[in-house]
Amino acid sequence: MVETITENDIGSEVEALHRLATVVMNEHTNDNGLCAVCGCAFSCARAVLAEHNLALL
Repeated sequence: MVETITENDIGSEVEALHRLATVVMNEHTNDNGLCAVCGCAFSCARAVLAEHNLALL
């Protein structure tokens, strides 16, 4: 089965990606050199990925 993707579908997916990346960036913050959520060295992989996603938008 072939699925047709419309501009509205793409726009809503991009908006969802933007919202998620923004939430991640706001949660995974620097807490004295550690990620406030993960506890690993800042900046954690999730924060880096979110930053890259926001840069694409």
